Amino acid sequence: MKKDFEVWPGPMEGVGSNEFVRAASALHLTGVWMTPFIRLTQSVPTLKKMVNGISAYLESGLPVVVQLMGDDPEILGRCGKMLLALPNVTGINLNMGCPSLRVVKHGAGGGWLKEPLRAAEFALKVAETLPEGVFSVKLRSGFDDPGDMEIFLPELANHGKVSKIFFHYRTVKEGYSFSTLPYRQERIRRAVELCGKVPLIANGDIDSVENAEDLLCRTGAAGVMIARPWMRDPYLLRRFTGNAPDAAEGRECFFARLRENGVSGGALIEMARMLWGSESERFREVVRQENA
Repeated sequence: MKKDFEVWPGPMEGVGSNEFVRAASALHLTGVWMTPFIRLTQSVPTLKKMVNGISAYLESGLPVVVQLMGDDPEILGRCGKMLLALPNVTGINLNMGCPSLRVVKHGAGGGWLKEPLRAAEFALKVAETLPEGVFSVKLRSGFDDPGDMEIFLPELANHGKVSKIFFHYRTVKEGYSFSTLPYRQERIRRAVELCGKVPLIANGDIDSVENAEDLLCRTGAAGVMIARPWMRDPYLLRRFTGNAPDAAEGRECFFARLRENGVSGGALIEMARMLWGSESERFREVVRQENA
């Protein structure tokens, strides 16, 4: 299969720290970034406050799509325009898929999908405040019913202001359950059909180049977004475009770069847990070293 599809690193709240991004950028592990969401509430923050937690993304020199979350389209639009004025910010993404209970409880993120039509109307209000070609949405197949995509996806796709849709095949209620994996291909293929000419980036359980190529061939998606599997194989995204070390060597290279960047203590232990798993001897070794 010709590798002309898009490959995106998934934004991971609590993982994509500046230290993590600096290490990944230094090792050229990705060619583009989407930031974890910036939560916007009842007022427009200063630009300095907004970029404080994403400074490493902006310093990377790579194209950056900034992800926003909120419930006021005017505030989201004003903040989006402020961010788009930064040198390498190329887009604004609206998070409507985060399954965090705390986020959903307040009606943000995946909570929007409880009312499919209202969710689409809200996203389009945000889109109207921004320039053409810069606005995308990241969402799931529904809140508790994947059939709801039949309502909100055509609304988003037919409006003309949404440039791209990042689609996780699970519902918000399904979280990250592997029991839903058999439905992945069917849901993504249907989502592609509903999106028409709007490119759909598929997300969820993509852990290899071969897996991605097969999924795209069977669904017609325009690309893939990879989050959690990237944590177990830091060079996974690099493998789409060229040679890269195997997963075991890649984990060690990435971990060494984190240490060089000054990451230590609990932050380093947590990264080791994601890289090797809490049951591995390598993880236990890191814990002993950091607690010595």
